[in-house]
Order: sequence, then C-alpha cells, then structure tokens
Amino acid sequence: MEKIQPVNLQGQYYASRGPLPIPPSEQGQPVIFQAGGGAEGLELAGKYASGVYANPYDIASAREHRQALRQSAARFGRNPDDIKMYAGFMFSIGATEEEGLERRRQLMSFNPEEIPSRVSYLGSMVGLRLSVNTIDIDQPLPADLLAHAFANPQDPRSPRALQLVKQGLSIRDVLAHGVINYHPVVAGTAVQVADFLEEWFLAGATDGFSVVPDIAYDGVADFVEQVVPILQERGLFHKEYEGKTLRENMGVPYQYGSIEDK
Repeated sequence: MEKIQPVNLQGQYYASRGPLPIPPSEQGQPVIFQAGGGAEGLELAGKYASGVYANPYDIASAREHRQALRQSAARFGRNPDDIKMYAGFMFSIGATEEEGLERRRQLMSFNPEEIPSRVSYLGSMVGLRLSVNTIDIDQPLPADLLAHAFANPQDPRSPRALQLVKQGLSIRDVLAHGVINYHPVVAGTAVQVADFLEEWFLAGATDGFSVVPDIAYDGVADFVEQVVPILQERGLFHKEYEGKTLRENMGVPYQYGSIEDK
C-alpha cells in the first residue's frame, strides 16, 4: 500500500482521496462490453470492447456484423480474435414444438392489452392493415388479404413474418413465433434450440450468445438442464471452465487501460 499514491480527486460534487485497500483483479480491468450499432458503435467496439452484444435477425446479417467488428478491431491495431460478438436470442422450451409454442401463447395472454398493437405492427411488416377489430387472430389470414401481403423492405424481420403468414398459421401463432421480437425466437424442443445455436456458431455468425429466456422462473433452468448437455455432447460447450476469470473464459487477453495506452 505504501507504493500506491493518493489521487486526491476534488470536484464540485464529489471528492475522493483515492486508492482502495483491495488487491487488483486477476483479470486486469473488468471486461468491457459494448452494445449498439452504426458507425460510431463499430468504432467504439473496435477501439475498446472485448465483448459486444448484438441483435442480428439471421445468419447472413450476423456474420456481416461480426466481420465488421473484427475489421474495426484490426484498424485500431488489435487482434480481431480479441473481440467477441454475442448474438441475442430468445427461447421457449417444451417437450414438443407445439408445447414450446403454447408456452409463448400463454405468455402473450398475460398481457392482452398489448395484442392489438402487436397485430397492427405485424400488419406493417407484411404490408397490410391488420386490426383485432377486422380479423380473427385465431384464424389464418383470408386469401384476399394474403394475396396483397409482402415483406416490408425496411424491417429485416419481415421475410420471416411473411413466410409464416403464407404457411397458413393463425395471426396469434405467427406472433407466438416471435416475429416482432428484437431477437430471433426459437419455440420448440431442447434439440431445436441446440440446433439453432449450433447452426449459427458453426456458420461463423457469432462467437457466443446472449441468452434471453422467456421467463426467468424456469426458463434458465430449462436451458441449463436440457440444452447445455446437448451442446456438450456435440462438443460445442465446455464441461469445465477454461480459467478462473471471465477474461480467461472468453479467451481475451489481459488488459489494463485502453489500446491507446499501450
């Protein structure tokens, strides 16, 4: 402690003598995560972040975003492997696909006041004026409406919504599939969830995932107890941690300060 110099910060609203009597973290500074897209987000991530939360809707856009992050890191003199992208995804697990979908239907029923706006939003995604007052959401769209449906080019989620609508699913079921959520949604069995994760990972679309269960009460436990063992059997998920710190387990190097300080 005698080698640590006091900071003696004195501001208008805050003052601090400085050093805390605690040892430094084994991983150096805490791992920096970034979220948010656009040119400024890419620059911020490439310059400082070791982890990035991302919201791609499909493999192609995920791969493109991951590559852009790696290129941004390289521009700032960093090893592209030192920045990891984590794609968000949501899930509802059931013993069968229908059970997983029913779980999402039940969750929708807890907030019935949101259904009209969800139906309207879905309509904008497929180029139609949809309202709970003019259509039966528990039935497929009428053929005369479906003939005019198209994927809104301004929304990357729209092709998936149009695909399900054209399959003849009811509007409620299309919504239960999560087409208006801000992450991809998998409603089905643990194997189907594992298949989704495997496909994205092996395609180079992400370094890992930001896991969003439908509800915390049992969603996390279902994922850990049902999905993780499948991924372990496939050699896609570790059985032991690689190290003692988050930095070691992410596979990013020790760091203290920004790259500009090196």
